[in-house]
Amino acid sequence: MSLNSNTKQPKDKLMQSLFNFGVISLFIVIVVLVYKYVIVTDYQKLRVEGFADIETLPTNLPSITESQDTESQDTELTKDEQLSSQNTIYEKSLTKLYGDNTRLMCSMLPNLGGNTGVCQINNSPVVIYQFPVHMIKLIDGTILAVFNDGRLYQKDSMKSTIWAGPITNSLPQDIIPLRMITLSTDLVTLLGVGYDNNLYMKSPDSKGFINLTAVWKKVPNNSSIIYVLFDNLTDFMISIDVKGKLFTKTNNDISSTNQELVTKLDRPVLRLYYDINAYMLAIDDKFNLYQFGELNWKTAPLNTSRGFNNSKLQDLMYDNDGKLYGLVFNPNSFMVQIMKQNSIFYLSDFVPLDMQLTADNATQDFAMSDQDIIKSKTGSLYEFISSLSSSYNDDSVDNDPNFAYQKQIIENQARLRNFCSNRGLTTANNNFENYDLLASVDQNNDKIGQLKNIINNLMTYEPDSVMLKEKYPILSLQE
Repeated sequence: MSLNSNTKQPKDKLMQSLFNFGVISLFIVIVVLVYKYVIVTDYQKLRVEGFADIETLPTNLPSITESQDTESQDTELTKDEQLSSQNTIYEKSLTKLYGDNTRLMCSMLPNLGGNTGVCQINNSPVVIYQFPVHMIKLIDGTILAVFNDGRLYQKDSMKSTIWAGPITNSLPQDIIPLRMITLSTDLVTLLGVGYDNNLYMKSPDSKGFINLTAVWKKVPNNSSIIYVLFDNLTDFMISIDVKGKLFTKTNNDISSTNQELVTKLDRPVLRLYYDINAYMLAIDDKFNLYQFGELNWKTAPLNTSRGFNNSKLQDLMYDNDGKLYGLVFNPNSFMVQIMKQNSIFYLSDFVPLDMQLTADNATQDFAMSDQDIIKSKTGSLYEFISSLSSSYNDDSVDNDPNFAYQKQIIENQARLRNFCSNRGLTTANNNFENYDLLASVDQNNDKIGQLKNIINNLMTYEPDSVMLKEKYPILSLQE
């Protein structure tokens, strides 16, 4: 073997080692770049609820991108100073109930941490989890929510656990976090109340569909408010102001002036909803859920004798089975958690979603349409139903399954009204009798007669019978 061959072999081994090292280094660099700019970026666009299993991202959601937070991070206000700058009934109520839970307060109030994702506790940064604080259902069946960072997120159904967002142009003026959102009476105009306590709107697109990525526009004559919905009888907008008092419009123009709504409320309120039977529900300044005593809630007090729900609630929304979803305060986890009732009644208990979904899979009862759910949250569907009726002959929307579903409901209702009307015209000449109903009436009359006899016998031996009859005139009619 020659000397040249002996010196060439170590050089070849060195070059091979350098080549292998270079390949490995390049591979590591590629992996780091993919992780940083692909995996991490994509993950930041998804918000996963920490209390549910991860599912795949919905494929039927509109395209949404991460919006940049342009709010200055140089502000050095103390927690007390920041709280005093947002001194509405909501902040006062939250402070009174959970003021000693600094991490929960940071989670709930965007200016304390939710908007930046970091909260300072004892001079140490604490990461703030993201979760919804207000939810609505849209006419396509998807769920739109305001998160605790004040931005908008969306998912395809309540059973999905993956939220997409934040949606582009979530923040009014790019810096104002949102308190809540709702739909106007046309169901394609999005309304939102910001933490500056002003009302904003997103106009529909050129085709008349809801435009989630549109820029928020301020609505005049709607300042110093924290919540809005619509009157289900007049379609006038109702507002809750910063003190928990109610105000109303006097016409359908949401930019018109407000006037105070005189009711029999004995306390400030934070939220209003219509329940499954059109009674008004209210969340008061202690985050307790009550029902008004009568259908005409404007002339009735809260039904305090029946009590309030056991859970402290941030927000409500119905499911199709007639049970309420609730954003329930979980102070030990420093958040509000999506839970669901175990029965159809506003006082029934809220249980974690994983437990309730198991029960839902066993019984799929249908009690409310998406129309009903939207109406319970917004208060009105009048213009939406009218627009559907006027679009019956428009073939361009026949391929829209949501439109077809809503159209079918209206057609069924029209056929039912027509049947009842026609039957009413013929009953004058026909002798129709419902024997089951008549038998039930007879049984009730018998029971009423027995009760009357018992009352008369008791009154005979009652020493204060005269005074009782004067106080309760109905007792005199029993004789």
